[in-house]
Amino acid sequence: MKKVLLNIHFTFLGILIFLSCATPIRAQTAGYDTTQFNPTFIQSENGHYSLRLGMYTQFRYNATYQANMPDSLTSFARGYSLARTRIFFEGNLTKKFYYHTRININPTGDFEFMVAFLQWNINKKMWIRAGKQFMALGLEDWMFPQDLASIEFSANDFTYAIWSSFGFQFRHVPNDKLRYFISVGNGAYGGRQGFPAPNATDATFIGRGEWNILGNGWSNWDDMVGRRGKKLGMLLGFSAGSSSRQKEALDSTDFLSATQFNIDYSITGNGFRLFTAASLTSRNYENASLNNSVNGFYATLGYWVGNNLFAYGRFDYVGKGDFKGASQNYVAPGLGISFYPFQWTNRTRFTIEYNYLDATITNTIVAPDGQLGWTDSPYGNQQAFRLQIQFGF
Repeated sequence: MKKVLLNIHFTFLGILIFLSCATPIRAQTAGYDTTQFNPTFIQSENGHYSLRLGMYTQFRYNATYQANMPDSLTSFARGYSLARTRIFFEGNLTKKFYYHTRININPTGDFEFMVAFLQWNINKKMWIRAGKQFMALGLEDWMFPQDLASIEFSANDFTYAIWSSFGFQFRHVPNDKLRYFISVGNGAYGGRQGFPAPNATDATFIGRGEWNILGNGWSNWDDMVGRRGKKLGMLLGFSAGSSSRQKEALDSTDFLSATQFNIDYSITGNGFRLFTAASLTSRNYENASLNNSVNGFYATLGYWVGNNLFAYGRFDYVGKGDFKGASQNYVAPGLGISFYPFQWTNRTRFTIEYNYLDATITNTIVAPDGQLGWTDSPYGNQQAFRLQIQFGF
């Protein structure tokens, strides 16, 4: 299966390289543009063809303390990790076609294609993407890790997001106040399944709308780090998704279908950013008595203290709902502060963060994941101290 997956990815990448080589280039320019997401570029004189390169890596030190463990067990865990390294290749093939390839090196050192899609710009207001990509469901779902206010995605995102999946996505921006997304893919809620994954899901359908309540321009919402000098803006997002799965390939304890509803609200202004999101996910099984609904809520508020220091607080809640496999809710408040030596990029920063979990992680529906900072333990009341050094270009 891994060999088939790699062949698909490299075939898709080969098509992009072939198209780029077949594009006529009269003259090339190259440089480093700090206004671009991936600033190192090579492009044709008229700008119709371009290749932009970027990379960042995140190095972490975690120290986790457990308050109520038995005396016979170690209560303090420490360790270093390379959280992620991402390499970007993106640009224009022509005025109408844009490509984006993103390679991730995960904490175990494995290379994986997270994103590889081709985008057709129908006009200035509409585009269609085909390939492996992040589908627009919750606002946090397709946000870049470097652009989060905190060190890591929320437990809500780890539990409910579909992450990148293979499929098609359509976006339309009628005006400065409204835009919407429609997508179909092979994602499975919380499964992070790659392509192909016939034993996990048949299809996922998603629709998302965003209302720019206050403030003009969508660039206000490109990241979750508030920026000085921005005018007051408010954004309301809402989405729904439905996923169906192949019954013949599932165990009796696996769900057959799922639906998810999300709503998020953001406020940004001169040096601050507030983001809140709530979700409700329902799962249906062959045995109807196992049907359940679970919910989540996440909020983060960040504020610039001076020109280079960004302080933030966060609250993460994942409810057990009526799921019989969990006995506790996941409740984890936290706070942190980041130092950004350069104001024009989020790719270099130093962050110290503290989080507290007043629950036993194995009794919640949140999977124990080192990225969240918690240890896989049957004991609760964990406290996590985290240091992250992030750099790139």
